[in-house]
Amino acid sequence: MNELKHTMISKAVEQYSAIYPLITKGDLRECFTTEGNTLFFWFNTADESTHVLTTRIS
Repeated sequence: MNELKHTMISKAVEQYSAIYPLITKGDLRECFTTEGNTLFFWFNTADESTHVLTTRIS
């Protein structure tokens, strides 16, 4: 996993404390998608809500 993805996971943990992969994914590493120049990180939190963080890819 590249550094950008690690940074996004760390940011999500800082914001929400406990994060989990989406129900359809087995691991947080599978929770990334790319659209154009944007990297999306999808994850769930303890309250069973889905969240997304985005960042630009250079």
